[in-house]
Amino acid sequence: MNERRIYIVRHAIAEDVSHSGRDEDRALTAEGRKKMKRAARGLATLGVAPHKLLASPLVRAQQTAGIVVEALPQLAVETCDLLAPGVDERALTKLLNGACAGRDVMLVGHEPDLGELLSFWLTGSRGGVETRFRKGAVACIASGTLPPMGKAVLEWFMTAAQLGSVE
Repeated sequence: MNERRIYIVRHAIAEDVSHSGRDEDRALTAEGRKKMKRAARGLATLGVAPHKLLASPLVRAQQTAGIVVEALPQLAVETCDLLAPGVDERALTKLLNGACAGRDVMLVGHEPDLGELLSFWLTGSRGGVETRFRKGAVACIASGTLPPMGKAVLEWFMTAAQLGSVE
């Protein structure tokens, strides 16, 4: 199977409490939007061009994905319930090894799930590598087939600030 890139994006800075009081309704702050716009421009400058963008259904992830699409207009946001908090890494891996096999994909979600997914895809274990995604951070991994049949290689991992400074 051809090697492809998977870009793993944590949502940008969000409000502490939503107007509704529900966690899933928390929106991005003005600062979060501003930093993510710079980071998304950095992704475009780096030549990031995934075939598909899958985002958690939570408001802050949807808004982050929308900002990325502004910088990478070939994409459209596709909501993926598998990326909501409490990710089932095996179900998501099955999706990526199946319907998304051989294609570059971008995922927008939440911590601690993203760090645990990254660990799982690199080592085969959610706790194999300790990672922490800061808000707006992006990791790029390369893999033909993800665990349990294969493994990924970490190509790069950048904060929103680092991406925002890419020229």
